[in-house]
Amino acid sequence: MIRIVVQADVADKIRRSEGQIELVDEHGKRLGVVSRPPTVEEIDYAKSRIGSKGPKVTIDELISKVESL
Repeated sequence: MIRIVVQADVADKIRRSEGQIELVDEHGKRLGVVSRPPTVEEIDYAKSRIGSKGPKVTIDELISKVESL
């Protein structure tokens, strides 16, 4: 694995992100997408949803629904 150290201001933007982060080069060419680790609150919320009632869908069904919009 390659380790890339980012400047403090970039690291702060990553920490404050709400979702995925697209990495691009100086020409705007996509290098990849990363996600920050979930917060303790997000993990607790996800755990609280285990076993909840309601409709369940697979990720493929969800993607299909979003793409149809």
